[in-house]
Amino acid sequence: MRPGVGRLLVLLVGFVAFAVILVAKLVSVQIVDHDYYKAIAVGQHGYLRPIPAKRGTIYDRTGRVLATTMPAYRVYADPSMVDDAALAASSVSGIAGCNRHKLQRKLLNKKNRYVLIDLALDVERALAIRRLGLKGVVIEPAGTRVRPFDSAASGVLGCLSAYEEPLSGIELRFDEMLKGTAGVRRHLRDARGRPIPCVEAVVEESVAGHSMILTLDIDLQLTAEKALDEAIEAHGAKGGCVLVVDPWTGDILAMASSPRNRNFPVRVVFEPGSAFKLCTYATALDLKRVDSLSIFDTNHGKLKVPGGWITDDHPRDEALPLIEAFAISSNVAASMVARQVGCEDFYRYMLAFGFGTKTGIDLEGESAGILREPASWSKRSLETLAMGQEIGVTALQLTMAYAAVANGGNLMKPRLVRAIIDENGKVKKKYPAKTVRRVIGKETTVEMTELLESVVQGGTGTLASIPGIRVAGKTGTGQKAARGGYIAGKHTSVFAGFIPAGNPRYVCVVIIDEPSGACHYGGYVCGPVFKDVLAQIFRDDKSIVPSVCPRVAHCNESLFPPVDAMVSSAAAVPGPGDDGGIQIACPPVTGLTLREAAEVLEAAGFAWRAKGSGTVVAQDPLARARLQGRRICHLTLGGGR
Repeated sequence: MRPGVGRLLVLLVGFVAFAVILVAKLVSVQIVDHDYYKAIAVGQHGYLRPIPAKRGTIYDRTGRVLATTMPAYRVYADPSMVDDAALAASSVSGIAGCNRHKLQRKLLNKKNRYVLIDLALDVERALAIRRLGLKGVVIEPAGTRVRPFDSAASGVLGCLSAYEEPLSGIELRFDEMLKGTAGVRRHLRDARGRPIPCVEAVVEESVAGHSMILTLDIDLQLTAEKALDEAIEAHGAKGGCVLVVDPWTGDILAMASSPRNRNFPVRVVFEPGSAFKLCTYATALDLKRVDSLSIFDTNHGKLKVPGGWITDDHPRDEALPLIEAFAISSNVAASMVARQVGCEDFYRYMLAFGFGTKTGIDLEGESAGILREPASWSKRSLETLAMGQEIGVTALQLTMAYAAVANGGNLMKPRLVRAIIDENGKVKKKYPAKTVRRVIGKETTVEMTELLESVVQGGTGTLASIPGIRVAGKTGTGQKAARGGYIAGKHTSVFAGFIPAGNPRYVCVVIIDEPSGACHYGGYVCGPVFKDVLAQIFRDDKSIVPSVCPRVAHCNESLFPPVDAMVSSAAAVPGPGDDGGIQIACPPVTGLTLREAAEVLEAAGFAWRAKGSGTVVAQDPLARARLQGRRICHLTLGGGR
């Protein structure tokens, strides 16, 4: 073979080999690894950005908007693309309202590729910036969350971050349904990586989030928040809450907290004090360990227990019928009732009422409260639990327990969400009312309603009475516990009840945390708040028929309506010399209701004048002072425990 031919053959073989390799590579790039290299090309020539989905709207039970997302734009700049930082800063700041000098300094830093100008600029100003046609200034659709009622129900609704990330409340709990699905938009850029203006394409459209219908009534919510704020200011309190519930469905109609974002009703655990006696008496009546004819010798308001005594705030010398013991909130009588029940049965009913477990409401951070098992009780735990100590409850647990008495004996699951709807208003999911369990019999609830009415008619809760409507309720004053004991001067004031007593429609619980006034009793601090909130409902809800409050059965004549102004006895006041100069000792009436005090004084030959509401807290002249001639006893009434 000639040398030239050999060299040509080598070149030919090399060329063929190169061609084969090239074709193989092309096949690999264009066919085998097509998707891989396409992705690289797309990444080099363009980039993808999300299209925000419109977040769902939150409505109250009547269809009024509580939270919604309005159109807005996110505005930012890429300093590496800005030609004239001074001009851009001056033009943009004049429209967006930001600091021109700070923006200019940031735009001069070419190493930075992202300078945020505004997260949610309104449509008009955003379009004005777009019309400037500034290179490097980007305007993207976003959204801003708007609440027409400002901070109302903020503890329930929760909040979002600046980037619409849910942080708490309904916004967090139902984020998956509310947030929707973001779309995708593709932008092109040149060889230097700079975006090419107006060259973009929607790859995938966004899908709006679902909306929600809550059980809240915004009018009632605003009423509750106003009444709560006024009470906290009047009593110099730390905080508190007001809950209003439909006892038949468990619907939360109002959930007011102070501070607004604290979510007090589900997170704060406290000792309920005498408001817990609802559970004590209901248990005993349901088990038939006591009845309406039971009488309790309270030993002048003192009961010996291991390690000390249980005492009454308003001790009585005479034996107390069941209804009067409940009305004046006798601690001794409640302890005696609990002894009739026993530890195991009492614990079983406390669990049945929902204490010691979470209610399952659709809010994060709910507490289960504190309820120890009988094995860990002390020798006096039964008696102290009976009057609302050694137990920690949430306002929501207490509310649902009272709702169980109001609705005939069923513990309901609290309901905050009624339905989920799509952007066209079509219902996607319903949340029906749920009964957790039957707690007590219907006959027991009738008897308990009678006891609760006695508290408002003439017991410790007279300040919660509403003219023209039957009110059932109970007061409570819990001490604030600390390690090893209680904190002196720190209390939680409580009033819980429902209206109308004959056919309950609304349950309301008021909690005031650490009132600092001279009187911290639940009837005095919380009773008026209860009255203000439910009196407004009474005025607004025309389906509630006014009624004359009947005297409850088995109740003696000690029950007396509240006194809000100076009143006096109808009997003529004896003048000088009418009694022949005989001195008569003024009987002791401190701690009695007005009706009781009036009967005692008139029987002793004294006229009387009274001012205030509740029970007698002071008398002038003092007990056993001897008077003759014009005998008048001036009574001062105050809130009861």
